[in-house]
Amino acid sequence: MYFPNAEVFVNPVLLLLLGLILGTLSGFFGVGGGFLITGGLLVFGVPAPFAVGTGLTLIMGSSIINTLKHRRLGNVDFKLGLFMVSGTIPALFLAQWMILQLKTAGLAESTIRYAYVVVLAVLGSFIIYDSWGSRRRAGGTGDSETTSTAAFSKKVQGLRLTPSSIRVPFIGRVPLYIDLPVSRIENICVLVPFGVGFLAGLFAGLLGAGGGTILMPILIYVVGVPTAVAIGTDLFQVILTGTMGTFIKAFSNEVDPVMVVLMLAAASMGSQLGTAATRFVDAARIRFLFGITVLSGCLAVGLEQISNLGVGPAFLSNLAAILLLGVGGAICLVIAALLITAQLKKPATVESDRANV
Repeated sequence: MYFPNAEVFVNPVLLLLLGLILGTLSGFFGVGGGFLITGGLLVFGVPAPFAVGTGLTLIMGSSIINTLKHRRLGNVDFKLGLFMVSGTIPALFLAQWMILQLKTAGLAESTIRYAYVVVLAVLGSFIIYDSWGSRRRAGGTGDSETTSTAAFSKKVQGLRLTPSSIRVPFIGRVPLYIDLPVSRIENICVLVPFGVGFLAGLFAGLLGAGGGTILMPILIYVVGVPTAVAIGTDLFQVILTGTMGTFIKAFSNEVDPVMVVLMLAAASMGSQLGTAATRFVDAARIRFLFGITVLSGCLAVGLEQISNLGVGPAFLSNLAAILLLGVGGAICLVIAALLITAQLKKPATVESDRANV
């Protein structure tokens, strides 16, 4: 099929498959999936500017769909999301300034790539280790929401970084501590969500990755937000922070709307699967699968960097994108299997409860 804006022929079945994978993973993990969609489009032969612009637009559409679905499940903390965005936006501008300074100093761009690989490797390894430990502590049954950092998260929630309130001219006293009932946090200083958003924005701006990749783990392991709520709130944050980039790419004519419509149709179906699975799959399994996805991203970026340096074969760049798609597709199949298994067990559980009564 010919796509006039991008001036390229692409098999529409591949685009539908890519959209389905993105929608499923976005709904299940709460991340935008920019590393997946851009890599996939590049493998399909889409020019780089259109791969980035079309990917951003698709991520925006998919995040909106998934956020609405998670909102119906009560998994979106809008108050927390707005406070985080207030820190993310200035961090993006700071990251841009820092990149300019690094270029002026003659620091190679590959250094940022190395940092990205290290961050993903550490993050993915820790998530897998912790989720495995959570299931072991739960005995392999029931809810395994508790993490190894639960005590640390309580200390973060209890931090007293500011006075209880400040006086603002013409407004009066404004409280600096807020309640977040959706996130099950009774009282927390506003500087904490601001700092979390700032860190995610800095990561996204410096390392060229979606802030959601690091935001969801920070919400769970540092702030102590329940896994499902962290997923929904992360998606809400992706919408707010990604709007500017999407419009810039659209005005630069670097978006192919036909591609977006095709993939978004498939992504909407995938989001049904991803969001529904969060209701039945226990928290530790969600985190474990996310850790595997993060490590696959780490390996893919490493392969691409080797290819760019000319150390290894040129095909390593394509292999990196194929790895992302392969792992993403495999994770989607696992999610579907877990959801089907949970649905099959549900009637048996109901009958058992009735028998006990």
